[in-house]
This record gives sequence, structure tokens and C-alpha cells, in this order.
Amino acid sequence: MNTSPETLVEYGRAIDGHQMVEPPDVAVLELEPNHPGEHDADYVARRRLLFDLTRRHRLERLGPPLIEYTAEETRVWREVAPKLHELHDKFACALYLRAKDELAITETEIPQLKTVSDRLARETQMRLVPAEGALPYRTFYQYIADRGFPVTQFIRHGSHPEFTPEPDMIHDCLGHVPPLMNRDYAELLTLIGKAAAATPHGDQVLALKRFSWFSIEFGLIEEAGEVKVFGAGILSSTGEIPHSLFSTSATRRPFVTDTVIATDYDPSQMQKDFFVAPSLPFLRRELEALVRRFGIPVL
Repeated sequence: MNTSPETLVEYGRAIDGHQMVEPPDVAVLELEPNHPGEHDADYVARRRLLFDLTRRHRLERLGPPLIEYTAEETRVWREVAPKLHELHDKFACALYLRAKDELAITETEIPQLKTVSDRLARETQMRLVPAEGALPYRTFYQYIADRGFPVTQFIRHGSHPEFTPEPDMIHDCLGHVPPLMNRDYAELLTLIGKAAAATPHGDQVLALKRFSWFSIEFGLIEEAGEVKVFGAGILSSTGEIPHSLFSTSATRRPFVTDTVIATDYDPSQMQKDFFVAPSLPFLRRELEALVRRFGIPVL
């Protein structure tokens, strides 16, 4: 029986709690209002083509398709990747820097995800799943529970290369993918996936989503007496990296799980709340304690 609460609050709006457990399946491209590319006919057509191709590969379990990227897409990659590399060297955590170096993603060519997926499978038994866009949270973590990480294969609109309101190749390949080379990181992620996929309670799915958001996506971490960037959403944005560490309009608080899972956020804007974890093992212990408290039988 579905025991999800009837109403939850997400992104400042009341939602049907059952959507967290039984999310809708979006079968056509839907750009958010005020998306940078919504009035660019060529960009929309390209996004629709990649949406249909990667969705088919996901549903048919074909693995990432080979993509012939356009000159404009390559231009955006070559504009953003070197800027991110410079920021990473200064502000990214050591786990990320080691993994990025091992994976050897270049600043000049957009990687083919099939090649990257094969490398990850050899290192940590993770694989990349082609995704047409941002998948519903429960769907996303059902793949991760099975050691598959959904990744997009489109590039953000060239008018706003410093920020994207949705996950794209830059977000995924220069944010999420490198840490998957680290076994402890991969196991943390997989446990979140197993818990989110197993619970029938919408409020628990939402709590796990927020735990993930403020750690895997937009987390900071202590390292040798300094605060470093840990989350992929920060690591993939030239704007979010300095904002997360230095902006006076953002808060930086210790990672306290009960506070984290009670904190809402807006994924379409620069973030205003950041939490600092003392270590990766700390996050693992906190996640295990949360899973036990929820009574989810995945440990």
C-alpha cells in the first residue's frame, strides 16, 4: 500500500506526496519558462532530437549513444571547461581533483559517455545511463540503486554558459562523473539510491532528496582546515563556485542532518543555503543513521 503523505512542500510549493513515490513520466521535451534557449528554434530542435534519442537508449537499456556534437556545442564546452578547471584547482576538494585527473576529460573535446562509462565500470562498477533530461528523483535513484548514474548528453545554451537551470553535459561530466571513480563516493551514492528506491513514504523520499542535494549536489566539505567544494552542482558552474564559498548573500552552516532534510531549496536559482560536512565518512555515517531511523531495510 502506498503510505506517502498527501501533501508535501517542495521548491516552495505544495505537491502531492504520491508524486515522490510514483513520479510522472515526461515523454516530450519541456523547457522551463524563461529557459535561455526557449526562443532559439535551432536549439529547441536540437534538444528535441537528443531528447528522443537518449530517452530511447535509456528505456531500451542500450547505453549512451555516440553523439556528433555541433561546432556551437563544442564552442560552449571549450569556453566553460578551462574556466572550471582553473576554479577547480583552487577550490575543489581533493577527492574530486584526483578523480578528474584519473578520468582525463579534456577541455577541448566533449567526451563520449560510452567510453567514460566503460572506464567507470572497471574502476567502481558504476555505469552511465543516458538521460533525456532531469529525471524525477525517485526514477533517478532507482537507476543509482542498480549502480547506474543517469547523465544528459546535451549542452547548455550558449547565451548563459556560466549557469544552467537543468543538468547538462557540463554539469554531469565536469561535476558528477569524476567522483564516481572514488569507491567510497560511489557507495555513498548507491546507498542513497537504494533507500530512495525502497521506501514507500513520500516524506522519506523528499528527505533523502534534500540530503543528497545539500551534499552530492551542493555540498561543501572541510579539508585541512579549509572549506572546499564537494557538490557537483557547484563544481559545474563558474558562478556557483565563488558564490558558494564567498557570497555574503549565502549562508554556510555545519551539516546537521535534521536541519538539512527540513530545508527547502530552489534548483532554478543560485543557491542561498550551503552546509559544510567534515568528511565523506561523516556523510556516510549520517546517511546510515537516517536510513535506520526511517526503517528502510537496505543496510
